Amino acid sequence: MLNSASCVRVYTLMFFLLIFNKSNAQLDDFFNSEWSKITYKVEVEPKFNIADTKTIIISEVVNPNNEENNHSYDIYDDMSNNITSIDGLTLIDRGKTEALLKEFKFQQSGLVDKKQIKKLGDFYGSGLLIFARIQTDNFGQSIETEKSLLNKNGCNIQKRMVGFYDLQINLKIIDLKTASIVLSQNLSASEKGKGPTYDCSTPADLDSNSLYQKARIEIGKKFKELFVLHTKEHTIDFQTSSKFNKDLKKAITLLEIDDFEAGYQMIKDMAAIEYKKDRTKSSAIYNLAMMQLFNEEFEESLANAKKAYMLNSKNKACLEIIEQLK
Repeated sequence: MLNSASCVRVYTLMFFLLIFNKSNAQLDDFFNSEWSKITYKVEVEPKFNIADTKTIIISEVVNPNNEENNHSYDIYDDMSNNITSIDGLTLIDRGKTEALLKEFKFQQSGLVDKKQIKKLGDFYGSGLLIFARIQTDNFGQSIETEKSLLNKNGCNIQKRMVGFYDLQINLKIIDLKTASIVLSQNLSASEKGKGPTYDCSTPADLDSNSLYQKARIEIGKKFKELFVLHTKEHTIDFQTSSKFNKDLKKAITLLEIDDFEAGYQMIKDMAAIEYKKDRTKSSAIYNLAMMQLFNEEFEESLANAKKAYMLNSKNKACLEIIEQLK
């Protein structure tokens, strides 16, 4: 039979084992931060069926001032090259296009008489008429500084130039047979760049053209995906909290074994719980917004991203969803 001193030692040992196991689990999460991230690859159906489309007419692509410039020519060429690379689609060459647009009095804004479009449809049969306008064409850069150890010149400041290129085009696609707008959509790309570091001296400007070319390629890729089956990779980086990590791990496991509905329901259930701290609730609702974004429930995702941000303004990840969907 244990005496009182032995009992104290046993209970003390049990207490420290309990603390150790809890701490060990937290350490596992600390050193394995990737557990809360999941990547999906999904096949996405195109917006348009090639068999029903056949003919494509691209109107003149214009810049934000409704004029043509080098970038609008680039976008036109990219769209043309992507269309001609797809078997089953016929692109009306630019010479014929310009003549047709002039004959049928098409405007660069895409605001045309439906009767005129139907005449074009009678001539070519099934097909699409595409108007494109560059909405955003911006480059920006700034100097990023950080402190470092003193170098041989007595400088403890390192500088580098950081920049971005934002490119967005608005597509308006009209069915030639019905003269109705079948798609109005923005295609956007944002590229970021960093230059080399300099000690104290002003860094050199970034090459805006290289960032523009990368953004242009991304826009072309997204345009082509409107017409072809393609694979998209989605990475969801869930936010964690000690208040719901246990359930979050179960939900992620379900998602990983392709039990999407059960995993998604657990994410919804976590977001519905009333937690003591707003930041915990914010993270749970953010996780739901990310799942809704993946599932293309855009209105719900935007609403929940705003709700999560209102609960915790330090949760800046919410702003990325809001910016993407606004």
